Amino acid sequence: MNGPVLNLNVATRPLRNRRLYLAAARGLGGLVIVLAVLSAFLILKDGRALARLKKDMAETERVQSAAQKDQRNLKADVDREEKLSKTRIELVNGIIARKMFSWTGLFTELEMALPGPSYITGLIPSFTADGTVALDMRVTSRSLDDLMAFTTALNARGFKNIKVGAEQRSEDGRLLSEISATYERPL
Repeated sequence: MNGPVLNLNVATRPLRNRRLYLAAARGLGGLVIVLAVLSAFLILKDGRALARLKKDMAETERVQSAAQKDQRNLKADVDREEKLSKTRIELVNGIIARKMFSWTGLFTELEMALPGPSYITGLIPSFTADGTVALDMRVTSRSLDDLMAFTTALNARGFKNIKVGAEQRSEDGRLLSEISATYERPL
C-alpha cells in the first residue's frame, strides 16, 4: 500500500475544537467595532452640537455687549437731557406746587391757632426746596401769655421750627412779635 500516509498520532498533536472560541472572539470583536463606530458617531454629533452652542453663546455675548453699550449711551443721553432740563423742571414743579397749595387751609390753621385778642399784622410765605412753606409773621397780642398760647397752638397744629424773634411794645401797650415757622402742606 503505497498511498498517502495518515498521521493518526493524536497524542503528540491533539485535535482541539476551537470553533466556539473563535466564534465568540469574532462576535466580541464585531461588538467592539460596532460600539467604536457608535461612540465615534456620538462624539461627532455632540461635537457639532457643542460647536453650535459655542457659536450661539458668542452671538448672545455680542448682542448683550451691544445692548449694554446702548444702555450706557441712553443713560448718558438721559442724564445730559436731565441736566439741561433741570431748571425748567424745577420751575414747572414749583408752579405746580404753588398751584396745588391750599392757602385757605393755611389761613384756617393760623386762625384756629390764634388766641381771641391776638391778630396777625403781617405774613410773608415762601416755598422751600423740600416742599414746605416758610412763614414770617408779625403778630400783635395783649400779653406774653397770649403769644405763648399762639406758639403752643401752632406747635399742636403741626407747624415746625417755630421761633419768636424781635418783640416790642406798641403805643397802646400791645406786644408786637415777629415769629417764623414752617408749615408742611398736605397734598
